[in-house]
Amino acid sequence: MQAIELLSKTIQPLSPKDPVSRALDLMDEFHTPVLPVVAKGRLAGLMKEEAALNSNDPSATVEMLMDQVEIPYVRDRQHLYDVLKMMARRNLPVVPVLDMGGRYLGTVGGPELVRSMAALVNAEEAGSVVVLEMARNDYALQQIARIVEDEGARVMSMYCSNLPDSTRMEVTLKINREDISAVLKAFDRFDYTVRTTFQGSQVGDDLRDRYEGLMRMMRM
Repeated sequence: MQAIELLSKTIQPLSPKDPVSRALDLMDEFHTPVLPVVAKGRLAGLMKEEAALNSNDPSATVEMLMDQVEIPYVRDRQHLYDVLKMMARRNLPVVPVLDMGGRYLGTVGGPELVRSMAALVNAEEAGSVVVLEMARNDYALQQIARIVEDEGARVMSMYCSNLPDSTRMEVTLKINREDISAVLKAFDRFDYTVRTTFQGSQVGDDLRDRYEGLMRMMRM
């Protein structure tokens, strides 16, 4: 999934000549503390809510307060992971998207990213989730997938995360079966540590709660 596929249908950019009051109104409407500033189809800067609120000049315009140094952006053909990395590294709620010629195409916001990530990991599909813990050197994708498949199930998605201050890692699997008792027994036979499981409808409830919680945080 590429950045061009993630563009928000609601977030609008600011113009450098816009009054700060308009910037604040749009930030409130779109539930974001940052908006891109676009001039003649080019990304000109980022307007932050903090700068707008700290301005004591009622006649101030966006171009007087916007950030223009090291403006973060991604290209239209960059992957979803690149968008996530940019957001995480720069602590951004939105990321502007440019084409290869530098023309502004739109903005990726948090809600679009959450929905895309949910689709990427098959979050809404029926099934179960298994979280394994292991030493990093013991990770073998083919073996893990084969254990699941030998029990008549299928891995729908998988992601790995290193445990902090440790040489161990977690491997999270989305499996297309609600009853995974046979799979869990197989992991036990192969000496895998099953840290957590979410089976059947519990998966949907858990993911739905997390999604709704994340959306509430983004609206604050």
